[in-house]
Amino acid sequence: MIGLLFSPFQLSLAASIQKTQWFDRFFSPPKKIIIIDAGHGGTDPGSVKQGIQEKDINLQIALQLQKRLEAKGYKVVMTRDDDTAISLKNRAKLANQAKGDLLISIHQNSFRDASVHGIEVFYTPGKGTYDDRLANCIQEALISYTQAKDRHVREITNLLIIRESNMSACLIESAYLSNDTERELIQTKDYQDKVVTGIIEGIENFLNEQAKSS
Repeated sequence: MIGLLFSPFQLSLAASIQKTQWFDRFFSPPKKIIIIDAGHGGTDPGSVKQGIQEKDINLQIALQLQKRLEAKGYKVVMTRDDDTAISLKNRAKLANQAKGDLLISIHQNSFRDASVHGIEVFYTPGKGTYDDRLANCIQEALISYTQAKDRHVREITNLLIIRESNMSACLIESAYLSNDTERELIQTKDYQDKVVTGIIEGIENFLNEQAKSS
């Protein structure tokens, strides 16, 4: 009966599809685990300018980043997904327990001189996890998409969450809330989309680099 219902070509195609699905299930590279850290939260608002709290902007960007990364097939672990205060030590602990491949910490900047503006990305040197390349890939893509002032990639040793994480990690300062123009921009969906797009492209450029060198 099967031979009457299905042609040899259809049977061959079905077998091929089944074989491909089986191969993908057992031999495809595992999905990368990306830890997204929305800085501050709860009783810790971060920078506050003109009633705008850094913790809220950080979470908005982090949630958009989560959604778009998951749509691309990545596994995402959030250090927070609501307005909760979590210690830096516990954030790093969560990232390490999740065995993340990358950690991206989202922040907004502030400075006493309101004319200062732009994007900068921080990393901890000497970890041996290519944090400098991750930071550079993300900085380049962010500047390309936002056209913000390039404040460059910077080394830092006292940011616990990126220092204590066992994976490639960087901390992004995507706008200066102390600058009137950037404070308005970073609250808009269009600009947040550009920031998220830049982060994703930077992540994928980094992962492609690592894949080629391995």
